[in-house]
Amino acid sequence: MKQTLNAKEMPLYKVFSDDYLFTIPAVQRPYSWTTEEAGDLLNDLVDYINRNDITEDNIDTINEPYFLGSLVLVNTDKNKYEVLDGQQRLTTLTILLATLRDYLSNDYGKFIKVMIRQEGNKLIQTKDENRIELRKRDQDFFQNYIQTDKGTLQLNKFLIGKTDSQNIIRDNALYFIDQINVLDPNIVRALPGVIASLCYMVIVSTYNFDSAFRIFTVLNDRGLDLLESDIFKARAIGDVPQSEQEEYTKKWEEVEVALGRDRFNKLFDHIRMIIQKRKGSSNLKDEFEKIFETMDGKHFINDVLLPYSEIYINLIDFHTQYRENPEMIKLLSLMNRIENSDWIPPAMFYIHHDNTHTQQFLERLEALAATAMILRRNFNWRMSKYAAILKEIDSGLNVFSNNSSLVIPLEDRKSIIELLNGDVYLELKDSIRRYILLRLDSLLSSGQPFYDQKIITVEHILPQNPAPNSICVNVKLDSTAFNK
Repeated sequence: MKQTLNAKEMPLYKVFSDDYLFTIPAVQRPYSWTTEEAGDLLNDLVDYINRNDITEDNIDTINEPYFLGSLVLVNTDKNKYEVLDGQQRLTTLTILLATLRDYLSNDYGKFIKVMIRQEGNKLIQTKDENRIELRKRDQDFFQNYIQTDKGTLQLNKFLIGKTDSQNIIRDNALYFIDQINVLDPNIVRALPGVIASLCYMVIVSTYNFDSAFRIFTVLNDRGLDLLESDIFKARAIGDVPQSEQEEYTKKWEEVEVALGRDRFNKLFDHIRMIIQKRKGSSNLKDEFEKIFETMDGKHFINDVLLPYSEIYINLIDFHTQYRENPEMIKLLSLMNRIENSDWIPPAMFYIHHDNTHTQQFLERLEALAATAMILRRNFNWRMSKYAAILKEIDSGLNVFSNNSSLVIPLEDRKSIIELLNGDVYLELKDSIRRYILLRLDSLLSSGQPFYDQKIITVEHILPQNPAPNSICVNVKLDSTAFNK
């Protein structure tokens, strides 16, 4: 009977050996370490070399190893392993080794090469294989520019990848090349041996996905740098039958690429709010388990992720979707300038639930969201208000009635008018002043104007300190001005 859990410590030359061939499973997030994290790894290795006076000739005399953390793996077949935790370090180390391989080609290239790619051996029936295979979407790029000899020499800052991860791989490789070119040559020559012989990792492996998923979520509870979408993906794809996982992984990753990493993760904040109709808790694992009590992974991807991602894209990249509707473009251009995105879940839910009066709903929602911003309503107030709107939509109540949570109370309207009739420039922060002026401009101008510039500033066109005898026109607003 196979052991359910195995843990052992080993040097990198054993990790990157024929004993292990790594793949990145569907549940994993894309490669995302930036040059900051990659730089920290290289700087730590250089400090370790300097602190211990290591040279390429005395590595075998050093008794203090350098610990690189742990790997959590699922053993799928003989020496094949899926990486549940450790992808970022394995990939970054491979990039660093590749830059050293190409830089030190005459002396160390052939020795580094075997840590990056397994050489086939007819006697033991093995074939040429990469030590690590990234997600299918990124693997060709990784193989061409990192795992292939001289591949890093083909990289330049003008080479644009098809995904965020490919651009990060490019940036990290170029960063390592720049650093290697300015480091002491003796340190550069010591680096390959240090990485291979003195860097150690603890390998934790298991033989089944359920056991690995428990380790995965426990690591998350202990502070592993995972995003909400990563945990959701682990749960959803793991719930799909094995024969269909590749198909549903492709669906998932197409949405992830279309939105980009940050916006994709933000989508899950909105989905959590829509499903639970309350703000999310800190215990993601319990939340996800409750969600998947009512739906399986295929249902979640087909009926939640895909439709809501399309709606989300339309709300934030509105120019394409509503290019024939200038009023909607103007409205959404204003809404996307609100300081927070808490209005998005009720907007998404209404459009998905009943989109017969989308523009009318968004106009009321914009007024409510803008009022909350100007009156500085806190996060809990906003979550309570938007949760009430979600519940009303879900229960079939008329959100356009006078009893709806969309209605701005008279007291709040009066407070808004008081602020607008005061010293807007001095009493309100810049982002709010800018929103008010854009809102007024859109109401007063003809032709449904909107401004697509990312940066808009508020500038004086009249003197700030006019003379005592200057003529001043005082404009007063009444209580109907802000009740659209």
